[in-house]
Amino acid sequence: MNELIELSENSNFKIMCNTMWLLKRSMSDNMNASDIMIKMLAIDNYFGKNDYGMRLYCKMQKIRVSQNKLIEREKADNKENFIKLIESIKKYGFDDKYPIELNKNFEVFEGSHRLACALYFNIDIVPVKFNKMIWNLKYDYSLEWFKNNGMEDYIYLIKEKYEKTLKVEKEEYNKKNLNN
Repeated sequence: MNELIELSENSNFKIMCNTMWLLKRSMSDNMNASDIMIKMLAIDNYFGKNDYGMRLYCKMQKIRVSQNKLIEREKADNKENFIKLIESIKKYGFDDKYPIELNKNFEVFEGSHRLACALYFNIDIVPVKFNKMIWNLKYDYSLEWFKNNGMEDYIYLIKEKYEKTLKVEKEEYNKKNLNN
């Protein structure tokens, strides 16, 4: 595993990962990365597809930052930066200079905003790296986390968005295979 970390820290070496695999791996059995679904709902809201996603995102961010010393304090009010990221990825695509950081379980630990954007804009593959500082850390934004933090009403929306994301992925896969 140390070799994997060393490889991913080498600027001449890129590890590319399928975005849907990364999402599924991070969600695992308990929907551990449900925050990514909230971020996708916020992107939907930004593009006028719902009227609640950004509000849910802002509430979640404030709670996440207040509970986790590892998250930079300014991310509690991150709406404008998130919008800039959405626009940047929409216009220029995913910037390979900023890989998504994974822990030892191949779960997204840093870069969930970028992964949400990549999924939203149907970017199939993104760069990833492993970070020694987060290697053994756990990431828990499961449905239970939302329930325990007074956001039980979001659980239905999270599940629905995840199911739709998986359905879109399946449809895209079938479309690509029919065209080949």
